[in-house]
Amino acid sequence: MLEKDIILAYRLNDVTLPPERGFPLQLVAEDKYGYKWAKWILRIELRDSPYRGYWEERGYNNTADVGGPDFER
Repeated sequence: MLEKDIILAYRLNDVTLPPERGFPLQLVAEDKYGYKWAKWILRIELRDSPYRGYWEERGYNNTADVGGPDFER
């Protein structure tokens, strides 16, 4: 994951993110499917174990690489 560009954006085209675009922060995950792009980040939690979010618990691939498998089987 360290080689990927993960960005916590607070501005879009030199304008502070409006609420509908994710104020105060939006996660931008280059080369990942949209369900990994989180809006409305209010806190960050660090973990030392794997995490499966809402979509991953429903079968979506946990890595979400564009061009990779859609679902885990």
